[in-house]
Amino acid sequence: MSGRSEPARVASLIYLALAEQRHDDAIELAETNWPVLISHDVAALRAVADRLSPAELAERPAWDRIRRYLGFLMIESPLRPTAYVEPALPHPPRSLADTLLTLTTRGIAARTAGRFCEAVRLARSALKRLDEACDAERDAVQHRLADGYLQWGLSFEFAALETEAIGAFERAYELGIAFENLRVATDAAGELSWVHAVAGRGGDADAWGERARRLAESARSSATWRRTDILAAAVRLADRLRPDAALELLATRPDGAVDEHRLPALAQSVSFRLTSGRASPTLLLSELRRAETADAPLFAESGQNLVSFRYIAALVHLAAHRPDRAVELLAALDQERGGAWALGVRAAAQLAVGADPEARRDAELVVARSEHRPRQLVPALLVKAVLARQAGASGAALDAFADACALAVEHGLLSSLVVIPHAEFLDLFRLAGDRLDDPQLADLARMPLVFAPPRRTAVKLSPRELEVLRELAGGGALSSVAARLHLSVNTLKVHNHAIYKKLGVDGRDPAVAVALERGLI
Repeated sequence: MSGRSEPARVASLIYLALAEQRHDDAIELAETNWPVLISHDVAALRAVADRLSPAELAERPAWDRIRRYLGFLMIESPLRPTAYVEPALPHPPRSLADTLLTLTTRGIAARTAGRFCEAVRLARSALKRLDEACDAERDAVQHRLADGYLQWGLSFEFAALETEAIGAFERAYELGIAFENLRVATDAAGELSWVHAVAGRGGDADAWGERARRLAESARSSATWRRTDILAAAVRLADRLRPDAALELLATRPDGAVDEHRLPALAQSVSFRLTSGRASPTLLLSELRRAETADAPLFAESGQNLVSFRYIAALVHLAAHRPDRAVELLAALDQERGGAWALGVRAAAQLAVGADPEARRDAELVVARSEHRPRQLVPALLVKAVLARQAGASGAALDAFADACALAVEHGLLSSLVVIPHAEFLDLFRLAGDRLDDPQLADLARMPLVFAPPRRTAVKLSPRELEVLRELAGGGALSSVAARLHLSVNTLKVHNHAIYKKLGVDGRDPAVAVALERGLI
C-alpha cells in the first residue's frame, strides 16, 4: 500500500465503507479529503453522492447540491477542472457542517476563477459562522476544520492579505497535527514557509519549510500535495545568490502537486533565470506577458498573482538597465492590494534614475512602516546609506549600511543587497571597515556583475518631448514626422535639440536607442 497515491488510498477507504453500508464513514472521508478528491478522483465523490437515499439527502442538503455539481463535472469533462464551478443553492444549509462546506466550496470556486475579493468575503463569513456557533456545534466539526482553515488561508493569501493568511495557516497546521491529518499539516506549513519567504523573514521561512519537509517525508505519498515548501525553499536559495540551485530544486516539485501557485512559481523562475544569466531580459518579459494573457482572469483583481508578476517584471527591467520602466511598474503597484511592500525596491529604482528626492521619500516610508518585511527594508536602508554618503554624512551612511547588511545576513537576503550599483556598495563596504567582517559580505563585494547598473542623472522629458520621441522612433523623414505632430520642421528641430541634450546624445538614432533602453518609449 506504500506505493499508492493519497487519492487512491482515500478512494479505496470510501468504496470499502460504501460496500459495508457505512454511509456516515464514507461521507466523513469524502468531506475530510474534499480538496484532494475534487482535484484527482471525482468518481469517488460521485459514488458517495449516488449511494445516499432521498431521506439521507434531505438531512444533508449540501450533498444534494454536491451530487448535481459532480454530475456536471463528469458529464462535461473527465479531467480535473482548472477552476471549480459554483453550485446553485436551492435553500440555505442548516447545520454548521453544511454551512462551512458550502461557504468553503464557494470560496474555492471564486478563488480559482480569480475572484479573490469574493473568496475573502466567503472565508470571513465561514470564520464568523464558526465563531458564532455554540461549543457543541464546534466540537462536532472540530476534526474537519483543518481543511477549512487551509482553504480560507489560501483565499487570504491570494488576495495578498498576509496577516489573515498566516493566522489561518497556523490554525490549519495545529489542527492537522492534532487530528493526524498529515496532508493539511504539510500543506499549511508549506504555505507559511512561502508567505514568510516572500516577505523576507528568512528564519521563519526556513523553520516552517523544515517542518513541511519532515512531515512529507513521514507520509506514504505526498505526490499530490501542494508542496509549496519546495517553492519557498527555492526562493531561499535564490536569496543566498544561488539561482541555479533554486531552479534545480523548483524542478523537483511533484508533477501531481495541486498547483494554484503555478503563476507565482513562474514569476520566481523568471527571477532565478535572470540572476543566473540563463535567459535574456526580453525573453523573460515575454514569458511573463504570455502567461498573463493566457490566464487573464487570474489577474483581473489585485492579489498575489498581479503583484508578483509586476514586481518580478520590474526587477528584470532594473537589471536590464531600464530603471525608468521599473519605477513605472512599481509605482502602479501602489494602487494594488499588497503592492506597498515593493516600495523598498522602488526606492532603489528611483535612485538608479537619479530621482533622489523620490528615492529618499520611498526609503523613509519603508523604514517607518516595514519593520517586519526585511525584503523591502534592506533596499530602503541601502538607499538611505547612499544618499547620506552623497550628502557627506558618513556616520549616518555607515549606520544605515551596517543595519542593511546585518538584516540581510540575519535573514539570508544577500540578493537584496545588490539593488544598488557595485561601486557604491564597495565604497560603503570599505567605509565600514572592521565593523562588517562577515565573509559573505566580503565575497559579495568581489562580485560586480550581480549588482544593479550604475546610477545616472535623472532625465525629465516633457509630455510633448516624449510624444516627439515616439514619432521619431516610428521612422520617416523630418517633414513626415513634423506633419504627424502638426508642427513645422523648424519647431520639430528645436524639440529634437532639447531631447538630444537631455539624453546626452548627438543624433536621432542614438536618442531613440537610449529612450528604448531606458523604457521611455
